Amino acid sequence: MKKFRAFLLILVLAGCGQRISTDLTPLNVTDQWAFATGDDTLWAQPSFDDSDWSRISVTKTWEEQGFPGYDGFGWYRQMIDIPASFSAPVAGNCGLVISYANADDADELWFNGTLIGSTGSMPPDYVSKYGVKRRYVVPAELVKPGEKNLVAIRVYDGGGGGGVISEALTINPLTEVYQLPLTVRITDEDWVFEGTPRATIGLATENQLGKNVKITIGLKMTTDDYQPVSETSKVLKIKQDQSGLALFDVDIPAPGFYRCTAWAEKEGIKGEEVKFNIGYEPEKIVSPVDTLPGFAEFWQTTRAELDQVKPNFRMTLLKEKSGSVRDLYQVTMQSLGDVTIEGYYAVPKVPGKFPVIISYMGYGSDPWLPGGDNNPDFAEFVLSTRGQGIQKATNTYGDWILHGLDSQENYYYRGAFMDLLRAIDFVASRPEIDAEKIVAEGGSQGGAFTLAACALDDRIKAAAPTIPFLSDYRDYFKIAPWPVSTFTDYLKENPDKSWEDIYQLLSFFDVKNLAPMIQCPILMAVGLQDDVCPPHTNFAVYNQVTSEKGYYIFPDQGHSVPHNWNEIRMAFFKEKLDI
Repeated sequence: MKKFRAFLLILVLAGCGQRISTDLTPLNVTDQWAFATGDDTLWAQPSFDDSDWSRISVTKTWEEQGFPGYDGFGWYRQMIDIPASFSAPVAGNCGLVISYANADDADELWFNGTLIGSTGSMPPDYVSKYGVKRRYVVPAELVKPGEKNLVAIRVYDGGGGGGVISEALTINPLTEVYQLPLTVRITDEDWVFEGTPRATIGLATENQLGKNVKITIGLKMTTDDYQPVSETSKVLKIKQDQSGLALFDVDIPAPGFYRCTAWAEKEGIKGEEVKFNIGYEPEKIVSPVDTLPGFAEFWQTTRAELDQVKPNFRMTLLKEKSGSVRDLYQVTMQSLGDVTIEGYYAVPKVPGKFPVIISYMGYGSDPWLPGGDNNPDFAEFVLSTRGQGIQKATNTYGDWILHGLDSQENYYYRGAFMDLLRAIDFVASRPEIDAEKIVAEGGSQGGAFTLAACALDDRIKAAAPTIPFLSDYRDYFKIAPWPVSTFTDYLKENPDKSWEDIYQLLSFFDVKNLAPMIQCPILMAVGLQDDVCPPHTNFAVYNQVTSEKGYYIFPDQGHSVPHNWNEIRMAFFKEKLDI
């Protein structure tokens, strides 16, 4: 076993001003948000008339509520009655707290026409913060208790699902207990424990309330599929301007990943919950393959069909997008079923034989170009599978994961997995490529694609999948809200189908079932806080790989990996290619 250490996650709650504590029920707002696609900051103003806008919820993506396939800007608006009872605590505690679990991908919160804050960055300097909890403090002078107040949220979605996605948008006065900082402290670097089935979790708070305080710190733990494990609390007395630490030793019943919820409480008033995941011996997670008879033959036959399709590779130089060191081409080729697929190919300008990185894209990602001249000694090929990436504008498959569920022969991922191999065919055909030095990488759907490509084609010499998708469906659908919600809707519309029908079909495309066929070295990256492709499903695949392998777990990451992953990945590729 080769395990790598990552980073420490810090979760902080902030506060300000004179403190008043009172028993107040938070506002939870879910439905009837006015919504429109597009972008105009005038939409943040209370005077704007949104009566002709759509009405949607913040509990689902906008794609699930009448805006399928839409990527870009969207705005949510709602006039919300702030109770008059909020007046004193808002004034005394310097404001109001507005929080929601997630936005896909970056967002801004506006209150009564004023920008309060943002999470992530909007184009042109786009940075996704998918999976990060949103918490915004509205200054007291902007709040009008006893009246309607406008909350507006500007969201940018870079691909896949989009919008605010939360059980509710919660509004609370900034009461005393909300202003106690709460920090998770775990000495294990990646928050994944081994050996003794016990975790020590520290919950620290710093008292800046201007007086001594006595609070209760609570900690609840469940399995990743929400089965209760334990709940306990400790009383903490903290002097003015001092910090306190509550240590919890929690027993872990079995290998796997666990959801923890922590909070501070005083006089019956709970502060904001802090949620985080921990793990225990993930390499011992048992999630065996569930292939059906004919699995191997199905893929052999499918590959034989691909081989009968002439690839007809075409390259077009994109001179204006080429760099000083590498030329950039748009590539078109034919794949299974004579379907046209595309990609971007960057190759060094100087003559020679080069190693190549194939990058597979995430679900619904916008097309992107290989990284300029960042890897001058490598060629790179970024593939757009059928109906995705470059071809999204002309996608005829609808929601890819649902397309062709009538049979495994018609299912979308049969063709998509063959597109992965056609990409390998392309780079291997190029005279400037050293066909003994082909590596692959990708995240989310691209991580699953990377693993599938390695399983179905032994020309890949090393691979670095991150946060892989399309795995361990029976467990996956108990742990994460999507894509099970999509399949639930499909079954309502197709009463002749059953869950067992779905699971049997998906077993042919579950990368967990393909994993034993992988022969090359694998380096996997995992976001411990990922609720899209949860760590459990990542290790369901990893534990079936029998070739050389290793992993990094990043405790501060949701459905993402940190920037230094690129350096880690390139060092791995160079080592395995003997460069």
